[in-house]
Amino acid sequence: MNAAVSLGLSLFFIGTGFSTVQDTYTPADFINISAGSLRARFDDAVSQGRRGTSDTFWIAYQMPPSHSNNYISVSDGIEVVRQSSSERLAMFLLTRKSDGGIDKLRPVKYGDDLRVHDRKVYWLGEPSGEESARLLLDIARNSASTQVKKDAVFWLAQEMSRQAGEELEKLATTDPEVEVQKQVVFALSLRKNDEAIPALERIATNHPNSTVRKQAIFWLGQKRDPRVIDFFEQMLKKN
Repeated sequence: MNAAVSLGLSLFFIGTGFSTVQDTYTPADFINISAGSLRARFDDAVSQGRRGTSDTFWIAYQMPPSHSNNYISVSDGIEVVRQSSSERLAMFLLTRKSDGGIDKLRPVKYGDDLRVHDRKVYWLGEPSGEESARLLLDIARNSASTQVKKDAVFWLAQEMSRQAGEELEKLATTDPEVEVQKQVVFALSLRKNDEAIPALERIATNHPNSTVRKQAIFWLGQKRDPRVIDFFEQMLKKN
């Protein structure tokens, strides 16, 4: 391509509003928001992002150590547990300019080699597990997207606090979508047995939806714990 043609193409792209240069952001380029609670920082990021020119933008924060040390990935029925004391993970939330809603949750390995193309990133820092749980719970309760709610539920289950488990169990009956309720049951099954087994037993016994009850029974069956055998024996006696 000669210089005249190259110049002509460049002028064409500029004149039509297209750019041949792709915007790429590294962690050093992220817009840091550090004032207030995680919820306040999140709201500030949404406000700033909605004043920008892009239809969507990322809001991200470093996930608490409980995530970084025990990252569970489930796809197409295959479960992979990645344990690492040094790998840092970040939660990226793809956010719409139009209404500030979230389109996607994406956990990624966070480091200096991270590259984000085309969209700005508003960085919220390193919140506590409790703050992360509260934000994920808000997303699980309020998102209009079933998939976003299911993903938020999954990551909420990774939080170590007992409150996260209690709020998850509430979602099993309060969320209007059965698919989300089933995801809650799966998420509860990932908790430690001392929390998971009593919660699953309560759902298997009392939940008003038979599909959700069956889901709880299925995940109880995956537990190698004598309490589960006792529970099944009691169920058989009742029948």
